[in-house]
Amino acid sequence: MFWAEFIFWLSAFLIFHTYVGYPLVLVVLSTFFAKQRTSGENDLPTVSMIVAAYNEESIIEEKLKNCQTLDYPPEKLEILIGSDGCTDRTNEIAHKYVNDKIRLDAFAQRRGKAAVLNDLARAACGEVLVFSDANSMYKSDAVRRLVGFFADTKVGGVCGRLVLLGHGGKVEADGERLYWDYENYLKYLEGRIRTVIGANGAIYAIRRELFRELPTQEIVTDDFVIALRVVQAGFDVAYEKDAVAWEYASPNVRAEFKRKMRIGAANYFGIRRVLSLLNPSNGFVAFGLWSHKIIRWVAPFLLIAIFAANLFLLNQTFYLFFFVAQTTLYGAALIAWIFDRLGKPIRWLVYPYYFVMANLALLIGFFKFVINSEKPAWARVAR
Repeated sequence: MFWAEFIFWLSAFLIFHTYVGYPLVLVVLSTFFAKQRTSGENDLPTVSMIVAAYNEESIIEEKLKNCQTLDYPPEKLEILIGSDGCTDRTNEIAHKYVNDKIRLDAFAQRRGKAAVLNDLARAACGEVLVFSDANSMYKSDAVRRLVGFFADTKVGGVCGRLVLLGHGGKVEADGERLYWDYENYLKYLEGRIRTVIGANGAIYAIRRELFRELPTQEIVTDDFVIALRVVQAGFDVAYEKDAVAWEYASPNVRAEFKRKMRIGAANYFGIRRVLSLLNPSNGFVAFGLWSHKIIRWVAPFLLIAIFAANLFLLNQTFYLFFFVAQTTLYGAALIAWIFDRLGKPIRWLVYPYYFVMANLALLIGFFKFVINSEKPAWARVAR
């Protein structure tokens, strides 16, 4: 069964590479080829923080109070809140904080996050645009930490670090927190070598002149497209681990599933906007994009291929063992799903549950991309 073995090992190699091999390569490269960055802590450009909001009445006041605690010269910082046709009390609450530095643009029609970001970016006065989510809270020095890298003329964007908090110790958040610790580490290593491959929507910044309007007729992930367009323009996106934002993790795995399903569809749309970067002539950028993103996004198909090929190889001991390992993984995820539905999550099963859930969400996201069923106006998922 040559073809079964070929498919099995090729798929297994790609899965291993995207989750384990790529991080190991980054560790080696960052050890021997770390890029030296110029940092100017006292060089403070004018900054516009941009926040798109849709029905954020439960968190918008906390966000605006958090903005008031930022350690940045008030005369150099403006906060732009874009309300995307909110139907709750978001506008009413935000309006109480409007002043000469905090502005609320309450758009009557709901058009989607991309359209709001486009409008706010056009209206921004700052030399640097800082993009934040309504539920992302910043450490007081986060903006200072972000903009310090812009003293380096080769840096066009900077990505900060997202820290996820659990909901009262709930075990459902463990998988998501582990995922973000892993992602933050990859971004840190990528930034040391050359550039981050996609930013983090909670906390990232770019030079205003590098902003290009996002497509509004399809769903896209702004942090992925905006960051890689900066790279397309010939600049690096640095990573600043000390520029910290925090959010609460999704309240349960089912909520995170919906979020990842939508992000999955958006990623497939978004890659079309930066296809040129996949060319091997782009060196590390192409390698990182293929390894960190593309292979990860096709991982659901690779997992299916491994399982299907394995069925034809059960007459050999190794493959029989591997088949048992796969069925154990998926069985554990199924048991975790059942207990999650019963409101009794099992901590030690959260990790296989999250892994299977994330890949299933990507798979469904792909088919949503194919039939174009995800619309630009997002449905809010609690986090």
